[in-house]
Amino acid sequence: MNKVSIIIPLHNAVAFVNEAIDSCLNQTYANIEVIVVENGSKDGSWDCLQGYEDSRLIVHQIEAASATIARNYGYKKSTGNYIMFLDADDVLSLDKVENQMALFKVFGNDVLISCAWGKFTKTITEALFTPQNVWNDFTPVDWLVTSWSGGGMMQTGCWLASRKLIERAGLWNESLLQNPNDDGEFFCRMILNSKSVKFDKKSLLYYRIPQADNVSQNRSRTAISSLLKSYLSYQTEILKTENSKRVKLALGYNYLSFIYQYHWYYPELSSRAKKYFYALNIGKMWAVGSEKFQIMVNLFGFKCALFLTSIKRYFI
Repeated sequence: MNKVSIIIPLHNAVAFVNEAIDSCLNQTYANIEVIVVENGSKDGSWDCLQGYEDSRLIVHQIEAASATIARNYGYKKSTGNYIMFLDADDVLSLDKVENQMALFKVFGNDVLISCAWGKFTKTITEALFTPQNVWNDFTPVDWLVTSWSGGGMMQTGCWLASRKLIERAGLWNESLLQNPNDDGEFFCRMILNSKSVKFDKKSLLYYRIPQADNVSQNRSRTAISSLLKSYLSYQTEILKTENSKRVKLALGYNYLSFIYQYHWYYPELSSRAKKYFYALNIGKMWAVGSEKFQIMVNLFGFKCALFLTSIKRYFI
């Protein structure tokens, strides 16, 4: 039986990490190892790991670092033929590994496997699952174009991949500091290096809605600058595979969404995103974002709509 390594970066998640670990150790698939990499916690997270007596749980402690660095560290310590990355506050359905490993037997090791995910705050019984367009089988480029064009996304713990695929795609990009989309950049490369993306209809990931302090950190200038850098990485990687109008339109959607979300907070980064958009040569900016903003774009144009929302925000 092939071994599956589940890698969990742990930073200040003392209230949640035991539930995440338990959902791994209680998997119906027996041959697993759970590697937890604690990095710089100040809430007692390390202490809560000491009560386990299961030899499949392996814990490491490193100096304060990003989740990306912790994931790479855990990967290098892992011994599994298949790899899953799980956030310390999320939870797996107990048959997830077994179901996804069964799909590898059917489709081979060059595919990347995802599953459905739902949001919750306190208990997984309250999780809300909202089907998305990406909850299907796709070719690599089709999956990315669908996702970037507003068709949804996957959380980190949804995916299961072979070690062979990760070695081909490369590890997590440690230069993307505090990036709220570091998993997007990593899995973009993973998807493009796969034969296809397969959707596991049986398994579930329970995604805990982030706490307020984590959200605010992800809006720092460092984080948002890093986010824009990841969008450039998308562009570099996918155009190697397909340089088409549909791909460029999907890339343009990323830049427009970035401008819509962050023009008020970081106008210089928004201006940079505009340059990247126009460099794609795909025409005028189109409507994205909220329904009200889209109406304004259709009436006045994208730039004018941004200006009007900025004035409104200033006076409010």
